[in-house]
Amino acid sequence: MALERLRTQLMMDTNLYPRHHTMGDNMIKGLAVGTHFESRKELSEKQVHRPIHAGISGSKDLGAQSVVLSGKYADEDKGSIVTYTGTGGQENVYRNPGPQVQDQSFEHPMNQYLVKSYITARPIRLIRGASKSKYGPSEGYRYDGMYTVTAAYMDKDPATGFAVCKFRLEQVPGQPPIPIKY
Repeated sequence: MALERLRTQLMMDTNLYPRHHTMGDNMIKGLAVGTHFESRKELSEKQVHRPIHAGISGSKDLGAQSVVLSGKYADEDKGSIVTYTGTGGQENVYRNPGPQVQDQSFEHPMNQYLVKSYITARPIRLIRGASKSKYGPSEGYRYDGMYTVTAAYMDKDPATGFAVCKFRLEQVPGQPPIPIKY
């Protein structure tokens, strides 16, 4: 755990890991902020978020391409700023993640995608699913624009006490505001 904290501190040192900002291929030409999708299958077919079950999509070389806020984790959604919980350590992770049963790690490949995006400052697509969040759609999924990972750190899951990876995502300026459910 101490080694993980040290690694996290070193990764956040911009003198060691300078950040640059390029949109790269994560922007999909013609995909408008606010576009609605009926299902995860449709998100995958249209290549907005490729995995049907996983919340993080990306590659080792380029980092994350997209994340889905599903309302199933201890994420904090403030619209233009999101604290996203990484993956790993859950019981029954394939289709219906259960409770946290062990610590998460930045070593998990999908968490590494988000760490790489943090280091490079390369924005990623954010998709919100229907949830209790006032920013989520009432049903289905909605593409809510490009976000930059501005922090990566370890925290404790409030319900279980296990260590979880947390990522702060901030909306890239100049995009439409996130709709609010009333």
